[in-house]
Amino acid sequence: MAYDIAVVGSINMDVIVDTPNYPEYGDTLFCDSIAMKPGGKGANQAVSVAKLGKKSCLIGAVGNDSAGKQLIQNLNSKNVDTTHILQSEESGTGTFVAMIDSTGENTMVGTKGANDSLTSEDITKTFAQIDAKILLIQMETSRESIIAAMKAAKERNMYVVLDPAPADGIFDEAFKYADLITPNKQETKRITGIEVTDEASALEAAKKLNELGIKDVIVKMGEDGSLIYQNGQATIVDAIKVKAVDTVGAGDCFAGALASSYLDTNDLIESAKFASVAAGIKVSRHGGQEAIPTLKEVESYLIK
Repeated sequence: MAYDIAVVGSINMDVIVDTPNYPEYGDTLFCDSIAMKPGGKGANQAVSVAKLGKKSCLIGAVGNDSAGKQLIQNLNSKNVDTTHILQSEESGTGTFVAMIDSTGENTMVGTKGANDSLTSEDITKTFAQIDAKILLIQMETSRESIIAAMKAAKERNMYVVLDPAPADGIFDEAFKYADLITPNKQETKRITGIEVTDEASALEAAKKLNELGIKDVIVKMGEDGSLIYQNGQATIVDAIKVKAVDTVGAGDCFAGALASSYLDTNDLIESAKFASVAAGIKVSRHGGQEAIPTLKEVESYLIK
């Protein structure tokens, strides 16, 4: 089966807690709302790709439970090909709790569950059945599945985009198989030891990432935009100005939009501009995957 973009990654049920403030250690607070929503970095990125008009498949795992069935149904409704999603009998569906405060910032904790059950054999079997131009991958499944997918993609001449998130899942071996890496500030510090505070520190970090053997680098700086580093040259792409109300999934929206645009343009700077608009629209809305913009919405913003 041929796809534009293959996504290997996590599929989770997210418990979203809206709270005026984060509780202090040991405190009990009343929050504004609690809701269960489809999430997971892989699922979010695959939905972003599909909503932007590209043919995507998601390779991952859920538990053979009610949450897993709901998540597969949700992905099908959003035009993501779920043929290659496994249902584990041994592990439950991954679950994360996200607390969102009044500024829109989020803090998360969770369990990978079935995401961690994905094996290299599962990946090898799936890649023998698919063809795609770009692999989009994060670090929220098992290490062996990540390496197997990146190796298989390189063997098939796919352009490999590594979103090294979450920071807790980062491991060095994956870097040598990536064509492009897109860390945020926290992930950049985890990998390079450099705290990104401005353009100069972002450039220093990008050079260090490049020295690890990664050809193209995008350091995401939140509201300060992104630094694109390729062929020894750095370019800043500004973030769009919006009032952030919900940052959950913003990085996933950026990744999906970046890959979708790069498929058309083969231009990282233009793709980063496109992705910045998509992510900006996402954070200006409440919600998870339903808040990811469509291609029409992004294009409408770009022609203003």
